[in-house]
Amino acid sequence: MSDDQWDAILDVHLKAPFRILRAAQPVISAAVKQARAAGTEVPCRKVVNISSIAGTGGNAGQANYSAGKAGVIGLTKALSKEWGRYNVTVNAVAFGLIRTRLTEVPAGGDGKIDIAGRQLAVGVNPELLDAMERGIPLGRAGTPADAAGAVYLLCLPESDYVSGQVVICGGGFNA
Repeated sequence: MSDDQWDAILDVHLKAPFRILRAAQPVISAAVKQARAAGTEVPCRKVVNISSIAGTGGNAGQANYSAGKAGVIGLTKALSKEWGRYNVTVNAVAFGLIRTRLTEVPAGGDGKIDIAGRQLAVGVNPELLDAMERGIPLGRAGTPADAAGAVYLLCLPESDYVSGQVVICGGGFNA
């Protein structure tokens, strides 16, 4: 793996979430100070970061991706401690296999996506995808709706006292 490959994946999967959260902090802090000065209740705000089971247990051939997603978990846990004073919960969802446009086409086919003017091949070997699905106790890959549901759970008021946690959305894969 080249330094460029390492850096590109960490930029997307770790540096970008950090920068977004860093930009949000002054806005959140100011809103909390304003509410406290006015004597009003500070609402519970939610941050749900996106990680992967590759970040909880590694994945062969994806040291960069695994490191980035493990970093998101560390960022989540640190910010849950730092932002609790603002009444912000910070959690993460670590996804297992989710069927997306990147997994729907066979590897080596003509599936491509455009990223900043570059055509990148996408796809997964169908035999590998079948083997991965057989290893999931629910017997299937997750859907985008499954993924959204896991994030939604951490946005509900019922989760207002849950912070610093990682919810695995993987159909029981790493139970």
